[in-house]
Amino acid sequence: MLSNLIIHIIMQKKKQLDLTRGEEQIMQILWQLGEGNVNEIIAKMEEPKPAYTTVATFMKILEEKDFVARKMGGGRSFCYHPTVRKADYARRVLQSTLAGYFNGSLVQLVSFFTQHETLKAEEIEELNQIIEEAKAGE
Repeated sequence: MLSNLIIHIIMQKKKQLDLTRGEEQIMQILWQLGEGNVNEIIAKMEEPKPAYTTVATFMKILEEKDFVARKMGGGRSFCYHPTVRKADYARRVLQSTLAGYFNGSLVQLVSFFTQHETLKAEEIEELNQIIEEAKAGE
């Protein structure tokens, strides 16, 4: 009985962490808006815009995953707002990426990008400044 409860809790947490590309696209828009109905979300999407029913389905899934909550808006439509902060989600995604691809090493992550991306001089200087600030904060 207790093991079933633990498995259920783990599955719920995993369910909340995983967003599909489409779900994440909608969340990016909702984080930008703060709150909005399906039509407002569609208006912010790039062409070709998805059907109303497609976005409404995504909103239902996001609500089931506890990423959004809804309330009655004007008329018959629901108004949705994020229940997960963008920074919190970004932190979870980056921690997962760091653990999964770079053995949890921030140095390996930075090294990967410096080897596979062309950094501008200003970006390198900014990275150096961040490192110096981190050293000063120790």
